[in-house]
Amino acid sequence: MGKASNHIILCTVCCLVYLVISSCSTTRSVPEGDRLYTGSEVKWLNDTVTHKKPKDYSSLVENLEKRIRPNRNRKFLGMPIKLWLYNLGKEPKGKGLNYLFRKKWGEPPVLLSTAKPDYTSKVLEEYLVDNGYFQADVTSAVKFSGKKKASITYTATPNHRYTIKSVTFITDTSAIGKTVANTKEESSLIVGRPYSLDSIKAERERIHAALKEQGYYYFTPDYLLVQVDSTNSGTVDLYVKIKDNTPQLALRPYRMHDITLFPDYSLDNDSTSTLGTPVKYRGIYIVDSVKRFKTSTFNRSVFLRPDSLYRLSSHNITLQRLINLGVFKFVKGQFTPVRDTSIHNITGGNPNAVPGRRDNSSRNFIRRDSLHLRDSSMATNYRAMVNNRVSLDSGWLDAKFYLTPYKRRSLQTELRGTSKSNGFIGSQIQITAKNRNWLHSASLLEIGLRGGMEWQTGNKSSGASNSYGLGAEVAVTFPRFITPIKGFNIRTPYVPKTRISASYELYSRADLYNLNAYTLQLQYLWQKSQYLSHIFAPIAITYVLPTKTTAAYDSILANDPSQRSAIEKQFILGGNYTITYNNQRPNQVHNFYLSGNIDISGNLAGLVIPRNDTGQKTILGNSFAQYERFTLEGRHYWHIGKGKQWVNRLLIGYGLPYGNSSTLPFVKQFFTGGSSSIRAFRARTLGPGSYHNKAVDTTALLANEAGDIKLEFNSELRVHVASVFNVAAFIDAGNIWLQKDVPDKPGSKFTFNTFYREIAVGGGVGLRIDASIVVVRLDLAMPLRIPYLPENERWVINKINFGDPEWRKKNLILNIAIGYPF
Repeated sequence: MGKASNHIILCTVCCLVYLVISSCSTTRSVPEGDRLYTGSEVKWLNDTVTHKKPKDYSSLVENLEKRIRPNRNRKFLGMPIKLWLYNLGKEPKGKGLNYLFRKKWGEPPVLLSTAKPDYTSKVLEEYLVDNGYFQADVTSAVKFSGKKKASITYTATPNHRYTIKSVTFITDTSAIGKTVANTKEESSLIVGRPYSLDSIKAERERIHAALKEQGYYYFTPDYLLVQVDSTNSGTVDLYVKIKDNTPQLALRPYRMHDITLFPDYSLDNDSTSTLGTPVKYRGIYIVDSVKRFKTSTFNRSVFLRPDSLYRLSSHNITLQRLINLGVFKFVKGQFTPVRDTSIHNITGGNPNAVPGRRDNSSRNFIRRDSLHLRDSSMATNYRAMVNNRVSLDSGWLDAKFYLTPYKRRSLQTELRGTSKSNGFIGSQIQITAKNRNWLHSASLLEIGLRGGMEWQTGNKSSGASNSYGLGAEVAVTFPRFITPIKGFNIRTPYVPKTRISASYELYSRADLYNLNAYTLQLQYLWQKSQYLSHIFAPIAITYVLPTKTTAAYDSILANDPSQRSAIEKQFILGGNYTITYNNQRPNQVHNFYLSGNIDISGNLAGLVIPRNDTGQKTILGNSFAQYERFTLEGRHYWHIGKGKQWVNRLLIGYGLPYGNSSTLPFVKQFFTGGSSSIRAFRARTLGPGSYHNKAVDTTALLANEAGDIKLEFNSELRVHVASVFNVAAFIDAGNIWLQKDVPDKPGSKFTFNTFYREIAVGGGVGLRIDASIVVVRLDLAMPLRIPYLPENERWVINKINFGDPEWRKKNLILNIAIGYPF
């Protein structure tokens, strides 16, 4: 009776709250004679010639909507809560509840009088003209709703869209004219495509970048002119040329004179850091009065060289390399024309100084280029140069880079919390000490300590065993490739790195076992481009040593002998290689992520080490693993509309044990289930194949099912609801298998003619709270196909029964995690 009363009271309160909120008038604070602006819509009338929508129709309409002002009052879950809160208050006379409603929590009504339909129509027309609709017409109509609400409808009549008929480059025989003409083949203005102002801007930027590669330091896109002839019927002729009034300074290619680095620069001590004794190292001057860095540190980071032609790519690579060293928080370059190449103006200077003014901090006078002044006094434009009235001498530039370093040492503490679908929760703390400039060579020294605990609450299906872990790692990252080939330096904006690390980890499962892991690794990290990266580890050695196994664990082995591989003592000797392509960018319709990994162990050792009496090959009496392991993962992110994204992911894993190994080492095997895999099954409880040990549903067995082969597919639709809230609907499918028959696990072997029958399928919905810095994810999933059931009973969609508590307990899996699953 008490519970029933509580339910009645709760329902009554909810109804009253709803009535109060719904009774709040959204027009209460709208002044007389005005109306609440409730938004707008864009109607598109098809082309009058083709009567079809353009291919980029969605993008055009979306950009039209973005240009409409003002925006209506914000809504949360379809309700203007901020406007309601504003209407609950009155004009405040001081601090208090009215002040909170009106100034802090609420939002004033957006009024129709603030909208300017005629002006907005012109803005929309201009956008359509910029995209080839030269006869576009946009009209507006105000639609009244009730007594105090109104919306606006904008009707776009684009008419015919003009396309490009021809592109002509108007150039001459001058050096810069030839350079521009030689870039024609790479033009972004394509005959037959729709006219677009954005494509014209892109063409100017493209030519500008090409000229910058040939030494034209002072040339800018504004010196290029694209003339449009639209007198043809429905098409345009484009003419690309250099403006006649282009300054002479922009028409001269420049070469590099002196290049100077100030690696200890700061605004607080700029006079000290720029007046030290310069040291010349391989043609570059370094002014480092406190000897913070070795001179060789910058050899592989500066791609601008004395006596070479100025190139924009070398300029950009130099800036990015200096930043990517990881020791500088600010990098600023300053280029000045040289008046007299026999004089070396190395020390002094201020990156913020204005040319022609005295820099008091360094007591240096920065003069403008005398050649520039001479040319300015003569005919200083492109036409004068074409008429040969001005000679084009080559100019020279001095480059100075002012580098502001980070603090050399830092201490970082990180605290994490975890929650798993198998009922475990835990926490971990990690402390990392960093030296960003170890040995004065911009090398990063990291010393890390970590510790964590994990314990089980509620569901005991995965073994009632709490655990803790301790770990330590020492790693050094060098800002170069350490190879036998001297001077090897890849031309890329990203710093090639060599990382050497040694670590120890203790994993203790209470009342079961302790597991010790010692790891030594050499890695080469190479970011080839913005989207493509490589990690190559030619040396990766791991030694696994179990200790303190208990009688309780022996009883688990009696039920599942394969669990012994989880703590098997062995060496893993080998290397691995990972390549990753990731072009994810905001506001891009299609994004792709591709990653491949090759992991090989024991092949070289297996060639030189003979077998012992038991048929095993050992090192110091310990067996070492022999296997080949391949992983391929692909993801496709498709933005299908505003706030909507459809993500598909495919993962294929294949492992081939041989020689000493009958299966992959436990730490290299594939697992499935859990918050970032097939979410309808608890972590490590699914598979391999159609095998299922019922003991996994009790405390008699640890949930550690693993396989040599993995196939997984995920599809997820993500929708932005409001503020930081997103919802998702997803389908997961896949399983794991073993390479060889295991008598204790019937149905676990992979075979081509049966594997598709052993695919597990799950689905569900999720809520994501995306606060930018962290994403809290809750996914509720249920199985749709269970591979270990009899073949004709594996689809369980017809057995879904949300009203049955027993069904919910067995089938509804709540995954709580940080971050997106993929």
